[in-house]
Amino acid sequence: MYSFGPVSPRVQIARSRMRNTTPYIDITRYKIVTDFYRNHPELSGSLRRALNFKNLCEKMPCTIFEGELIVGSYVQKCRASALYPENSIDFLIDELKSGLISTRESDPYLITEEDREYILSTADYWLGECMNSKLNPYLPETFSRISAGGPLFFTPSNICPQPVGHFVPNHEKAVLTGFGAIRNDALKKMAELEVTGFTGSLAEQYNFYHGISIVCEGMIIFSKRYSKACSDLAENTADVGRRQELLEMSQTLDWIMEHPARNYKEALQTVWFYQMCVLMDANLHGTSLGRVDQFTGPFLEKDLREGTITRQEAQEYMDLFYIKAAEMNKVWSERTSRSGPGYNSGMLITIGGTDQNGCDAANTATFLCLEAAGRLKLHTPPQGIRIHEQTPEEIWNCALAVNKQAGGLLAFFSDKVITQALIKRGISKADVWNYCPVGCVEPSIGGSEWPACGGIGISSYLNIVNILLLAINNGKNYLPNPNGSRNEVQFGPQTGYLYEMKNIEDVKKAYLTQLKFWLKWHVNVINLYETVAHNFLPQPVVSAAMNGCMESGTDVTKGGAKYNSTGHSAIGLGNVVDSLNVLEHLCFKENICTTRELYDALLNNWKGHEQLHDYIICKMPHYGNGNPEYDKYCRWTAKTYADAVNSMTGPRGQYAAGLFPVTMNVVYGLMTAASPDGRFCKEPLSDGISAVQGLDKSGPTAILRSVSSFDHTDYSNGTLLNMKFHPTILSSEEGYTKLINLMKTYFFELGGMEMQFNIVSAQTLKDAQLHPENYRDLVVRIAGFAAYFVDVFKSAQDDLIRRTELGL
Repeated sequence: MYSFGPVSPRVQIARSRMRNTTPYIDITRYKIVTDFYRNHPELSGSLRRALNFKNLCEKMPCTIFEGELIVGSYVQKCRASALYPENSIDFLIDELKSGLISTRESDPYLITEEDREYILSTADYWLGECMNSKLNPYLPETFSRISAGGPLFFTPSNICPQPVGHFVPNHEKAVLTGFGAIRNDALKKMAELEVTGFTGSLAEQYNFYHGISIVCEGMIIFSKRYSKACSDLAENTADVGRRQELLEMSQTLDWIMEHPARNYKEALQTVWFYQMCVLMDANLHGTSLGRVDQFTGPFLEKDLREGTITRQEAQEYMDLFYIKAAEMNKVWSERTSRSGPGYNSGMLITIGGTDQNGCDAANTATFLCLEAAGRLKLHTPPQGIRIHEQTPEEIWNCALAVNKQAGGLLAFFSDKVITQALIKRGISKADVWNYCPVGCVEPSIGGSEWPACGGIGISSYLNIVNILLLAINNGKNYLPNPNGSRNEVQFGPQTGYLYEMKNIEDVKKAYLTQLKFWLKWHVNVINLYETVAHNFLPQPVVSAAMNGCMESGTDVTKGGAKYNSTGHSAIGLGNVVDSLNVLEHLCFKENICTTRELYDALLNNWKGHEQLHDYIICKMPHYGNGNPEYDKYCRWTAKTYADAVNSMTGPRGQYAAGLFPVTMNVVYGLMTAASPDGRFCKEPLSDGISAVQGLDKSGPTAILRSVSSFDHTDYSNGTLLNMKFHPTILSSEEGYTKLINLMKTYFFELGGMEMQFNIVSAQTLKDAQLHPENYRDLVVRIAGFAAYFVDVFKSAQDDLIRRTELGL
């Protein structure tokens, strides 16, 4: 079994600082952006965004925390969140006025009274200038009427609570090329266009290159300002060792961003500094770090050979890099935070996998990443490990040791299945080897694709359980109103009532009608957003390095990246599968009850129909138990959804289907009435491709047979399989071998795309609920992200406890 090395005192101090700091709101960025926008009403589009970014680079304080070796921040305290009023301000105003922002159950933030008053005094300006206000006039009246129907998470207006994010910046280009060369290329293209003239769309290209030259200059300025801050700090530092560190950091920061990195330390600092600049500009959630071991590994191997760094020193730098990422926060609305609680930012790091020749790509930096995750017990950054047939056993053992020691931090991804899915999406075989999961589980080509995996941010989830319920209730949602009355609004198409349907084919036909209707409207809204957003929130900092943008002279938000797609995800697969089986078995095959009896049971939330409910839960088979007869509806439901999504197009390209929930299965459950599978009103929905919680009782191999009953290569936006194992499975070498073989079977024989698991007992989780002070560092895998269990709201904790506890 793999053995981890010790954590250095410096890293222990940095980790303690991060863990003991209560997240708070820092308005430094807010003030600078507010002043800039107010003082420059003449600016718009890419030029406004570029000059706004450069202004930030010139004015943001250069914060350096004690003992840091990796620096770069746009907040002045550890674990703070900046604000992005360009995107939305509505939720913040309401929560600041009510005080909810600091008292809410899900991810509260502290804020000073002075800062609160400043935001409220300037909020009126942003109410007219933010992305929410820009999009609202474009939303159709029909959408406003149907938005509360149940399948969508959108509200009738103000649907832009956060920047899009969900992509992988081109860190490799930042490391190997530098922004000095990119700036010079942009200036050269501007000069050429001035000679040829701005005919056709060339004026737009000129504006694009102008913006690129400005943001490149801004990043270089910011890095050099940090260089001076380090040298100034060195002059006032009595400790000789620390002074030397600061002077070396100053030299690094004076060089990087403008020039290519020359060694491991410079490569790692460049990756972080560019990431920080991207986040400071406009994006945070899901802006993933990509293949960090591949960006830094070759430099590390060279430095180790030449004796300019030791393995221990290199590990300390990687540890500090991880802590730097863990410090970052993004405040969301209370409503939105429930979809991804635990102060997570989705900055997923990808390790392992293959190179362009199909050979194993693991290197020393791969192990540094795994050790950082395992030893530090951080809830973020999340980490995904790419698995293939040649993955070394030492990598397997190290990865499982991470999950055993640090909770469910790692997710495992199948190179075999994901590359096939991406090729279906239109990614060339020459590029597909370089994929990186984004945010949670969404595959993307790092540095070459703008995948918008989350649609406009966090709202790209379709509640397919509500689609089924609308299908059997004539397009109406029978979720009771707060006063107990029934909602008679005609949200979806009139597809008839369950008691009018003669067979299961009638139900399936009604379901497909509702699915197409709601998916159309989901896509309508996302496409409207994209056509409006690229005029107000273009992304020059991302576009500067993204492959395809400089070549085409086009911003990523307008389709400039080499590859383009828009992600989409369905929630409630397990519930729909079991519901269709229940409807067919009870009403149309065995005639155990009439369709009217079942319909009445649903409207009454099973009250008065307890015997029927017990039969469904206790006597009927369920999805997740390896029963081919019942898994047929998994194939049907997954196929119909994937075909519908993958046929859709947006302004930049094709839509991509996914099956992952974050914690939207819990949130959507609160918005969903009782369902035919025996689920009570407002209970959580099933998560990802997993079975309904607690009903997969035939062991892990049966689960894998069920969840692999559909074609995962239809899901290029990712699938998510959650499993929960008792800790005893990794108590011996035999346990490691069994779990590895289980995953290999799933990935290489059954066609599984992704797997993640918690190695923790339900009893431990229950005790953590009662005594949170004893489990402060208990990390659990919630969905595509991990969180400290005690930081997650109770209904999400309960959902995790309900998952079936497995053994091998």
